[in-house]
Amino acid sequence: MAIASDYGLGPQAFPRGWFIIGAGDSLADKPKALRFLGRDFALYRGASGRPVLLDAYCKHMGTHIALAESAVIAQSGRQIEGDSIRCPYHGWRYAPDGTVDDIPYHDGPYPKSASICSYPVREVMGCLMMWFDPDGAEPEYAPPQLAEWDNPQWMRWQLQDLGDIAIHGIEILDNMADARHLLPTHGADCQYFENEFRDHIVIQRQGGQIELYGSDFHTITWYTGPGILLSRQEFGETLIY
Repeated sequence: MAIASDYGLGPQAFPRGWFIIGAGDSLADKPKALRFLGRDFALYRGASGRPVLLDAYCKHMGTHIALAESAVIAQSGRQIEGDSIRCPYHGWRYAPDGTVDDIPYHDGPYPKSASICSYPVREVMGCLMMWFDPDGAEPEYAPPQLAEWDNPQWMRWQLQDLGDIAIHGIEILDNMADARHLLPTHGADCQYFENEFRDHIVIQRQGGQIELYGSDFHTITWYTGPGILLSRQEFGETLIY
């Protein structure tokens, strides 16, 4: 993602909100190294099943917690203990809140200065969603949830990783209001188009005809903050999510 300074916007490089960082079934028995929003993270699933997201680098010697493959502690599958994770270099253990909760060769108090940042992460509808706030504040709202996800009559989606796309969040806002691209780009001849703003949610309603198929369509799309889009799409008699 491009940053605000690339567009002469800011002061913050990235917006606050919930962002999808992976699929829930992508977490196995070892941590994953991620890079989002200009930062490196360590993502893992604790023994309780809880997903945990921490800053990637141990404060002791700067080791990336999730990248070690040759270290014996990683090869033997002993890196994750309970809901905590050990650094593969010297074995310092970090709790889910980012504090050090064990140093193997030290019996005294654990240094608070060695704490790393922990990020709120939720497993919702097969997605792992993190809350990001450049000021470190707690989530202002819950991630979106569709009631249909728990209905066995509905088909569940499979996530696809599209890689990195060089855009800025402001382009998402521009797209929400850009009714004039729908016909030349998507072949959608809109008969109505409207946006509704509800706090952190933008709801977009549109409908008309798809030029290529000669089919009526009606959509309701809602954006939860800048990072998550969900859409109900009806074409003729077919309803698509």
